[in-house]
Amino acid sequence: AVVSTQSTGMTDMITTCKEIIALTKQIQKHADLISKNCPDKRLVMSLSNSMEPMGMLSQQLNIIASVKAAACGKYDESAEVEADEMLTINAQNLMKSVRDTVRASESCS
Repeated sequence: AVVSTQSTGMTDMITTCKEIIALTKQIQKHADLISKNCPDKRLVMSLSNSMEPMGMLSQQLNIIASVKAAACGKYDESAEVEADEMLTINAQNLMKSVRDTVRASESCS
């Protein structure tokens, strides 16, 4: 029963990460459209700078989640905790980038 619970948890985690990545791509598309219609070059540059890390952070989130899922139960507890911390830090950084992008988009619109 424990194995299936871990497996379900990993499946849910990967599904959630993929949903976050898809939503991030949608935010990037909308922000890109907003930047193309913004007459203020300074605001466009700010929006562009805030959008830049989102792609890289999304990719990292996907990689970390996939590696964590593949390695589940194969390593000691400290490695599991470290992987959880990396996943959490990456998700927080992605959220910050999304928040910055939304704020910059509001300024441009």
